[in-house]
Amino acid sequence: MINFRLKNIDSIVPFGQSPDLSLHWFGLTDGDLWIEFGETTIYEYTDDALAYFGDKPTKYNDYQISRFLEDFSDLFKNIGESVPDKFYDLAGNLSRFQLDSQKWLDINDTDDDDLSDFYFDKYDTLNSWISNRNLNSGHLLGGPNIYFFRNNDKIRIAWQSDHKLENGAVLWTTSNGMYEMDYVDFIKQVKDFGVRFFESMLCQISQTEEKDWKDIQLDKNRLRAEHQERETDFLQKLQFLENDSDIKTDWTEIDSLYEQMAEEITKAQQIYVMRGDLVNLNFKAFNKQRSGLIVKCLEIPHYAYSSRCAKLIPTTLKIK
Repeated sequence: MINFRLKNIDSIVPFGQSPDLSLHWFGLTDGDLWIEFGETTIYEYTDDALAYFGDKPTKYNDYQISRFLEDFSDLFKNIGESVPDKFYDLAGNLSRFQLDSQKWLDINDTDDDDLSDFYFDKYDTLNSWISNRNLNSGHLLGGPNIYFFRNNDKIRIAWQSDHKLENGAVLWTTSNGMYEMDYVDFIKQVKDFGVRFFESMLCQISQTEEKDWKDIQLDKNRLRAEHQERETDFLQKLQFLENDSDIKTDWTEIDSLYEQMAEEITKAQQIYVMRGDLVNLNFKAFNKQRSGLIVKCLEIPHYAYSSRCAKLIPTTLKIK
């Protein structure tokens, strides 16, 4: 499921600028990464994207794999918590849920201060069950968002990777999709990735210790110690997948907010229909969804954050 290929140590570019070049365990994890769900491959660039980049040496995501390891394992606590049936079903059409959330945010877009409170107290809470299970790739241009929703002995994996480059070229070979598998098999695949990765890194370290790095700063004595620390950390987090998670989401609150959202959208649609403006409500929400302003990344809007802070720190600047 999770595939990788470490770079040859002679191809790894050290950090910094000459004469202050350095290398460390994180840098040695540089390599290719791609994930396969059935017939679908995540983190695979299209031919058009490769032509756009010109000099890209591989069709896969090439970055320090440690970044993926850290971001992914940080989600294990939340992934290990079973999602109620209702929200597991909603995860089957994630884009629809996100579009409705954006509509709800637009409906409440009246006053900056009120919107700030609404965003933090309701909108953010409603979408937390999604954002807490989102493996985003913010370090990559147009990086995909991958979501993991467990429901007892099953897990549903959804992804959104429909980014286009400035020339209109599609970036990834897969756009949006979903895959379901047995939860026990998911755990086996994650454990298998961990075993293969840390074994490969031991070989990487051995080769690194034998090489003369000349003026490149490298603490060879620290490499194995850090390797052990990283592996221990991963295995500890893996326990959150294998055992009952101690995360206790307030599903009653989220369900209440969901019902409130549905009711307010219905009322707003009735008003828009009477005004002949329903298309504009849907179009506005759709455009914001396509631009990535909603729960795909769940980044706090500047105006919402600024309005919340303005209550604590007086300012003469009014943010529109």
